[in-house]
Amino acid sequence: MAFWLLADLLILLASAAESVAGRPAAGCQTRCGDVSIPYPFGIGPNCSRGKGFEIACNPRNGNGHLVPTLANSSIHLQNLSVAPIPLAKVMLPVAYKCYDSSDNVTHWFNGTVDLNNNSVYRISDRFNKFVVLGCNTMAYTTNGNSGGKGRYAGLFYTGCVSYCNDSRSAQDGWCAGVGCCHVDISPGLTDNVVSFGPWTCGFQVDFSPCDYSFLVDKKEYEFRSADLKMDLNRTMPVWLDWAIRDSVTCPPPEVQEKKSAGYACVSDNSECVNSTNGPGYYCKCKQGYEGNPYDKDQGCKDINECDVSNKKKYPCYGVCNNIPGNYECHCRVGYQRSGEGPKKQECSSKFPLPARLALGTYAPQNF
Repeated sequence: MAFWLLADLLILLASAAESVAGRPAAGCQTRCGDVSIPYPFGIGPNCSRGKGFEIACNPRNGNGHLVPTLANSSIHLQNLSVAPIPLAKVMLPVAYKCYDSSDNVTHWFNGTVDLNNNSVYRISDRFNKFVVLGCNTMAYTTNGNSGGKGRYAGLFYTGCVSYCNDSRSAQDGWCAGVGCCHVDISPGLTDNVVSFGPWTCGFQVDFSPCDYSFLVDKKEYEFRSADLKMDLNRTMPVWLDWAIRDSVTCPPPEVQEKKSAGYACVSDNSECVNSTNGPGYYCKCKQGYEGNPYDKDQGCKDINECDVSNKKKYPCYGVCNNIPGNYECHCRVGYQRSGEGPKKQECSSKFPLPARLALGTYAPQNF
């Protein structure tokens, strides 16, 4: 146990060398264009947690509009969040294979994306799907390298088959094998390489000149038959899960409690959660708190459950009192707890209704 703890601490200390724990350098840029860049990510030297968390911010095509990308790549970043779960939304390319009427391949791209197995990112299996478009098309994605440990070179393969009888077969909104098909993907993926089946396609070039395949947010793509002639430069929104990958799981309780150097959950009232997509962990604010758990100074703050803006999320059918990490709710004077209590339902009067009517004190409670 002592050896394991020492080894884990050395890894954490090494990761902390590139920036001050939980605190970016003064003057760091916190936005790029319309995208917020929260710590542990950052733009520029000493502004992020370290390797893997750097974000580049550069003008797009010389028009002056700033566009964030994952450092050392051309992958466009659209959204970056630390809470309630760690996610990054990026735009990834579409793979394609195009033909002429003689069945010769005229254009081809396998959609290669490599986020690096040592990277903080993993392609989210929860929020994305793998889509194949075309007529008489088979495509599959290969992910990972088995290192010779098994029958196949890759660690994971998945794909599907799409067909069409003619130009009228594919219908808008339908993606069940005619013009379009889709499948779920596995967790733990850091790369994407598409292969297309060697099927004869020259006869269909008038209405389906290319086969296409791509990863995409499950909620942001609906098939349209016009997509059978998709722009070859089109990109698709894809969610990436990210995590602190200095260790396989959350560090030992001693490290968490002391917030030792290199431990990412530096904010008071934050806690560690094991990653569900690849090794590592992420941080979140404890119940009753909100904010950035990776930020030592501006981290997890108490939620005022009694604020008017929070009354639907934190109901109180009585007198509300905010306390650290929670809130109290008591019945008003003259009323008593009823059923599951004033956080769940209205309090009942301590006096019978006829008595209240006689005294002229009856009035229904309004939440």
